Amino acid sequence: MPWIKVEKPFPFSPDGKSVVEIEAGEQEVSERCAEVAVEHLEVATRLESAPTPATSTAESETSSEDEAAEAGEAEAPAAEEKPAAKSAAKKTQATKR
Repeated sequence: MPWIKVEKPFPFSPDGKSVVEIEAGEQEVSERCAEVAVEHLEVATRLESAPTPATSTAESETSSEDEAAEAGEAEAPAAEEKPAAKSAAKKTQATKR
């Protein structure tokens, strides 16, 4: 399956019935999804090879946040986070103490 770099999220229907949101970043997708994103919607570019773990933005951000949380060094929630996310983060920090 090809890898693409998505500049702008877009909806895609893999089966013609359900619709999924393809997020921005480097994604491994089906041939049809790559064709739609690159050729028709023009919101992505094809990558020559799979990204290395260091360049995969979605995975590296998540893993570093998880590692910090496991080490008890979770950062303060960002200002744009929803209130529910803030309370969940506080509960997680309080539980680990």
